[in-house]
Amino acid sequence: MRGTGITNARWQTLSELCALEKPVTVSELARYMGLTRQAVQRLADDMVSDGLLEFAANSGNARSMHLLLTEAGKSAYDDALEREWQWTNAIAEDFDAEQITHSVALLGAITQKMQTDS
Repeated sequence: MRGTGITNARWQTLSELCALEKPVTVSELARYMGLTRQAVQRLADDMVSDGLLEFAANSGNARSMHLLLTEAGKSAYDDALEREWQWTNAIAEDFDAEQITHSVALLGAITQKMQTDS
């Protein structure tokens, strides 16, 4: 994300909001991300100031606003996603399909082992 102004934390936040495809509060987002509400609140406030996110009324709880992507936030996410694809494809050019398939299977097995052993 170098050169985009999108930090890892912002990238995670944008990605999570896009994946959820529903309005969420800061507290809900923090739970989804496995972070503290305070950390996500600071990040959300900064991203609202930068025009990437906006707070919207929450009909279920007037004190807890929903956090939404703005058009600028969607655009920044799409741009960052495109850069990620370009970067991934550039790396993958050096490997054939069999090597990639084997690597994906190995990483899947490692992930499964880590999840079942902990």
